[in-house]
Amino acid sequence: GLDDCLQQYVKSFEREQMGGEQLLHITHQELEELGVTRIGHQELILEAVDLLCALNYGLETENLRTLSHKLNASAKNLQNFILGRRRGGHYDGRASRRLPNDFLTSVVDLIGAAKNLLAWLDRSPFASVTEYSLLKNNIVQLCLELTTIVQQDCTVYETENKILHVCKTLAGICDHIISLSSDSLVSQSAHLEVVHLTSIMPSEGLGMYIKSTYDGLHVITGTTENSPADQCKKIHAGDEVIQVNHQTVVGWQLKNLVNALREDPCGVILTLKKRPQNTLSSTPALLRNVRWKPLGLQVNVTAVPFTNVLVLKPAENLCMPKAFFFFFLDRGHSKSKYKRRE
Repeated sequence: GLDDCLQQYVKSFEREQMGGEQLLHITHQELEELGVTRIGHQELILEAVDLLCALNYGLETENLRTLSHKLNASAKNLQNFILGRRRGGHYDGRASRRLPNDFLTSVVDLIGAAKNLLAWLDRSPFASVTEYSLLKNNIVQLCLELTTIVQQDCTVYETENKILHVCKTLAGICDHIISLSSDSLVSQSAHLEVVHLTSIMPSEGLGMYIKSTYDGLHVITGTTENSPADQCKKIHAGDEVIQVNHQTVVGWQLKNLVNALREDPCGVILTLKKRPQNTLSSTPALLRNVRWKPLGLQVNVTAVPFTNVLVLKPAENLCMPKAFFFFFLDRGHSKSKYKRRE
């Protein structure tokens, strides 16, 4: 289900009987020995493994509070890194204009932590609450500012001063989210739920809208009114599609996910990762699923050549502008949180 360019390596993996435990600890050198010589192809495989690790290890512990703590820690770590450099005896930031690699790595780590928090704030139920929406916009703006700062032509000292201000502001936002202890949603983790859709009319399809993010997640954005997805009452905007008919689809290409959804015309079994859905104290009514009537399907969507599902273009409706991730997705600075690759 991964990118087409990786299909050429399937036989090598099958021949070596590569299992999950081996993939978890696989290195660039081992991938090269399997015939995966291109760095870009190696990174696609390693990133797909990371997505599965994030799902497996983070499902029960990941919530808005823990993600805020992680971003807070990253911001303060970067602050301490800068201040520690300045206290060193060989600091040359007032003369140098070249940012050291470990400095850039810390910036990438910070933006990665922000991205994980934004993935929650950008979805139901938080996206519908004004306070959380404002916090999300502030974080996006600060991360955009951060990526701009590191590319400006100025001394390292001037760059550090600007980044210190961004880190201080981000830490303040995180402290505010953490302080919202009265909101039960802040401490609620995501959970998995299995949904069976049956009695599907070929002319009607499943009636789901899906957007695929740049990092391989497939998010439901709504359902068509009176469709099987709507009538089951178990599918909501913000749900992630984790499995289709017990096959894990995290990291898959969008077209392969679509093919899996249409594989059995009689029905489909979905495993969904669901965010908290309870009522927030500041919300007057229960947050309900987002629905569209069939006549309103032309706005900002691309229909795949069958009626089972409508898919948003992958580049649209991301939780942050394209420019935001051009810098921090630089694979030269990427690293896994879950394993040692080297």
